[in-house]
Amino acid sequence: MDHGGHGGHVGHGDMPAAATCNMNMLFNWQIEDTCIVFEWWHIRTAYGFWGSCLVVFAIAAGYEYLRVKSNNIDQLWNEARAKRGEQGLLANDGPLLRGQSPRLTTQQEIIRSALYAVLVGISFWLMLVFMTYNGYLMLSVVLGAGVGHFAFGQGHLTADRSIQCH
Repeated sequence: MDHGGHGGHVGHGDMPAAATCNMNMLFNWQIEDTCIVFEWWHIRTAYGFWGSCLVVFAIAAGYEYLRVKSNNIDQLWNEARAKRGEQGLLANDGPLLRGQSPRLTTQQEIIRSALYAVLVGISFWLMLVFMTYNGYLMLSVVLGAGVGHFAFGQGHLTADRSIQCH
């Protein structure tokens, strides 16, 4: 069939071709028809793009906030464990041996693991945003992480988290 006379139209009748996500494997500054990780996050306008950049920025800053909170919880629980160890209190499995500190409770381990999983998930998601190769989105990730670290880090963070993709 020859559809040459239909110009830029696809399909039946006079319906224009649906806009699709442009997936780039090269660095770009594209604004319209960019998708962020999911097909449903399809950016069709400049305003939508800038709003999306703000959302990505906020997620990157929020990641830093969660890193601080996770680190603070670890420090708080470690201090409490050290105090229990100094007082010779019983650990979960019986009396403490010399030099042994009490273990975290099962609930504390579950909370620590859940926070870690959330941090890993956000970190990988931000890596996928970075892999759009879109300069504006890349800047949103980097600036969000930097501002988040400045706003929330303030001496509370070290760079020793084991998995970080951004």
